[in-house]
Amino acid sequence: MRAKNLWLAMTLSMASPAAAQPVAPAPTVTASIERHHTSNALDSDLAMADWYTLIRGSLQHAWQIEDGVVRLGVEAQASRYDTVRIEDDRAAAVLLEATRKLGASVELRGALSYRYSSEGDDLAIGPFVLGMRTPKHVFGAETQLGFDLGGGTALVFELADAYEKVGRTRFQDDLLLPAKLDPDRNRLRFGARLTRTSGQVAHAVAATANLVSVDRLGAPPVGLSLGEYTLRAEAAWKGADGSSLGAAIGLQMLRGAQRIYQDIRPTWQAGFVKMLPHGLELRGTTFGRFETTDSDDPLASWLQRGEIEARLRCGEKLTLGTGVFAELKENLLLENKERAHGLYAEAIYDATRHLSLVVRLDYTNRYLTVFDMRKKAFDAFVGIRTKI
Repeated sequence: MRAKNLWLAMTLSMASPAAAQPVAPAPTVTASIERHHTSNALDSDLAMADWYTLIRGSLQHAWQIEDGVVRLGVEAQASRYDTVRIEDDRAAAVLLEATRKLGASVELRGALSYRYSSEGDDLAIGPFVLGMRTPKHVFGAETQLGFDLGGGTALVFELADAYEKVGRTRFQDDLLLPAKLDPDRNRLRFGARLTRTSGQVAHAVAATANLVSVDRLGAPPVGLSLGEYTLRAEAAWKGADGSSLGAAIGLQMLRGAQRIYQDIRPTWQAGFVKMLPHGLELRGTTFGRFETTDSDDPLASWLQRGEIEARLRCGEKLTLGTGVFAELKENLLLENKERAHGLYAEAIYDATRHLSLVVRLDYTNRYLTVFDMRKKAFDAFVGIRTKI
């Protein structure tokens, strides 16, 4: 769970969907450095322990313009292993966003983004492990047009496109010639949402269409084009003390290229935040949906996941947290099922207003049915986080 937040925010907003956030007078800078020990550096059934360092940083700033706001965000991340250097990763991203009111009841938002990553991985060849590295570029553009229809009702249209350019994979010590192992993809998204807000309660109806075009690579191809269509109803409530409850239910259809696969399934999502006495906070979420981005399948996976987290504020400086998760991922074409569960525990000490010390433990257990492979990992780290 180190790479995922236990709380997945509900997509419903309790305010107007196009409402702009307050503009800070100065840039916001965050940075963190963490020292980890993992029992499974290769993330495979071949467990190999190692130490690694993880560094993150970000900068965000906003400028007020006439009838709108311009925002700039920059993020970077790098990991370096002491021994298993083939697993080193690095990534950087930049986002430019502009929001402008076109009238008393119309707002336009546009965004451009770019992300570069260089991911290290391993290729098992019998008893040997060969390191490899793949560069990836992602170019994105998005626009939203929001209408305030009055009476607490808002209508938002969305159009987004992302092009993923994957470079040739290079192998450790040039033992193999560079080769293209992953295809390029273009992800086009259309969406519309009608939201009605009344006091602390909001209801919505949302429809989305995701069209993924995949370049042909390999025989059989390692990736397939698809269309994903979703229609769902949503509801959310937010209390004065910060507690909230949200739920969504609908239908989701996935259609593969050349009708290699087609299915319609019910999709759902539910989550809650409950503020309790004595500084205790409970959070939880569950969902079921088609997963078309993070999937080992040539087409997609069906993902079901549940998470729950508890946090306890001990005085003004110390926060304790723990959480558990369980998930089931079904590869649609490979017919593999990946079962996983895990837990974490952490302590955060706010040494000053701008600096925190973090200690965290993570445990995950994954089993892949078709390959009869079990991957266990225990990760512990100590870190420093700053925000200016």
